This record gives sequence, C-alpha cells and structure tokens, in this order.
Amino acid sequence: MKICFVGPANSSHIVKWCNWFTTHGHEVHVISFTPGEIENTKVHWINLGVDTNGSDLGKLKYLLTGKRIKSLIEDIEPNVVNAHYASSYGVALALSGIKGYVLSVWGSDIYDFPKKSPLHKALLKYSLKKAGTLFSTSQAMANEASKYTTRKFEITPFGVDMDLFNPNKRTRKDAIPFTIGTVKTLADLYGIDYILKAAAIIKNDYNDCEVLVRISGDGPKADNYKNLASQLGIKDITTFLGRISQEEAAQEWANMDVAVIPSTMYESFGVAAVEAQACGTPVIISDVDGLMEATKPGDSSIVVPRKDEKAIAEAIMTLYSDPILRRKMGLEGRKNVADKYELTQCFEHIEKSLAWDKKS
Repeated sequence: MKICFVGPANSSHIVKWCNWFTTHGHEVHVISFTPGEIENTKVHWINLGVDTNGSDLGKLKYLLTGKRIKSLIEDIEPNVVNAHYASSYGVALALSGIKGYVLSVWGSDIYDFPKKSPLHKALLKYSLKKAGTLFSTSQAMANEASKYTTRKFEITPFGVDMDLFNPNKRTRKDAIPFTIGTVKTLADLYGIDYILKAAAIIKNDYNDCEVLVRISGDGPKADNYKNLASQLGIKDITTFLGRISQEEAAQEWANMDVAVIPSTMYESFGVAAVEAQACGTPVIISDVDGLMEATKPGDSSIVVPRKDEKAIAEAIMTLYSDPILRRKMGLEGRKNVADKYELTQCFEHIEKSLAWDKKS
C-alpha cells in the first residue's frame, strides 16, 4: 500500500506511524508544512515561511495550499491519504478538493481550536464534514469531537512497544528513597505543579516517607517549575532531567515506585499512563476521561480530582504504605496494556482500517 500522510514531519507521532508502515512493507510519503527527515519516508515540505508556534493569523497561509497539496497527491498517486490534525492540515486538505481521505484528530485540534472563536469552530466542522473517514486515538476524544459532527469515529489508539517499556528496565536496587515522578511536557495542561505541591506535603507532613521526585521533559514552564520546587522547599529531593529519549523514558517509568499524571484539562489519549503501566508501575491520574480510558481505575490506577495536591499526596501515601497493592496494580497495568495497547496490535488495526477505507 502506498500511503500519503498529510501532517507535520517533525511530529514524534507522525515519525512513529511512518516507521511502522515503512518497516511493514508500505511506501510512505509525508506532505508537511514543517521541515523534517524521516527514515525510509519521502517528505514533501511546503515551505510557507510560517512559524508553527506563531499566531493563527500567520497560519492562515495554510488555507492557501490546497492546489499545492492536490498537485503533490496527484503526483504521488497514493492508495490512501491520511491527514493528521483536523485544524491546520485537515482544513487545508478539505479545501484542496481531494476526496475520500482519512482524517485523524489528535487533541488540541478538538479540545482547544474550536473554542478560540466562531470562525475556528466553523473551520473544524468543515474539516470533519469533508473527510471520508474519521479516526480518533480515544473514545474520550471522539466524544468531544461529537460536539462538532454527528459522524462516527474509528478508534485507533496509540500502541506502546512492550519490549521497550518493560519492568525489566528497572535498575534501582534499593527501595528507599520512595521515587515518584512523571515524563511529560512541562506545560500547564499536565499539572506538574501539583506533583511538586504533593511532594512538599509529603516532605512536611509524613516524616517516615523519604520521597524523591524525578520530572522528565521540557516545555514552556520548565523554569517556573524549578523555581516552584525551590519555593516549596523540595529542591533537594527534586530532579529535573529535561528532554529524554524513549529508552531513557522507559528506564524512568520502570524505576519509579509510583507514576503521577495529574493533567488538569484533558488528555486526548494517555500515552504516558500507558507507558508507565507497560513498565509495571502503578499510576495516579486525575479524573480526565482520556487518562481513565487508558488505565483501569481501581486496578492499575488511582484516580484523584484534578488540581488537588492533597488528594495526590494521600494517594501516594496509600501506595507507599502498601507494597503488595503497588505490585498488584503494576501487574494489572502491564496486563491492561498487553490486552489493549500493544504496539503491533494497535498498528495492525490502523493498517486494516486504512486498507478498508482504500477499498470503500
């Protein structure tokens, strides 16, 4: 099958999709508004001179690329076209005149984009209407997208490499200090400040718990969180690792006693929670639909109200005081991922769905 993805070539998600399909015998092309190189994939860069992190006004140029996109697709002659993100790339493809393509929604395009203005909302509705088939990584996001369309979504969850994300990646020998943490982008959306506040409560109120906090990732709030750790008096027990590789992420999750993922607004799909579970690590999550869908609340995860550091601290202490419960939850988490989110299983489902769409 010859596949043309229309989406950002510098996205880790696009790269993951390309790598899987090229290693499984498919010819893959990417039409992108951002430069990037992907192994064994032909990237067609449409250089608009636009800062992808800039204003929406500058991104209006995306909407003028329809003829260029259509020309590239006609030259490539793919069996299937799959646009990623219903906002920028989805709208551009909707305006191109190409018929019968697949549109994958990802998160901010559904949760944030339509709330910016009536125009943004109208563009999203148009994008969802024009696509041939709609994909969503979670039922939670499909439910949110249903505010803007009556059409059905094929659920295509992220898969996790269970050989990479594995309990065997644990290198810690000692049970002390009790290690908590996360691997996320350092942005308001993901509630990193509530992890730090919970750690401060534990340090101040639970003298018997020697806790260590490890935060992996980079983002716009990195300096703010480092300053907050100092203000809370937990700088000495908190390590910020910055951006890390997938291999390092697997080691971090496996070496945690508890993973904490307290997103404050939404999760299109709880990738971090799935990775942690694959490593046999129990997770504490906020009551966000995407995170609850990605875990088994009560079995592999403890759910707390969002923006509630006291509840996070109490959940951490529950797991700290009960190593048998931690192990049981870790085993349940690993099984949950094996049953629903194993990498090959998920991509084979996507492959079949794309092939089915090609025939329809």
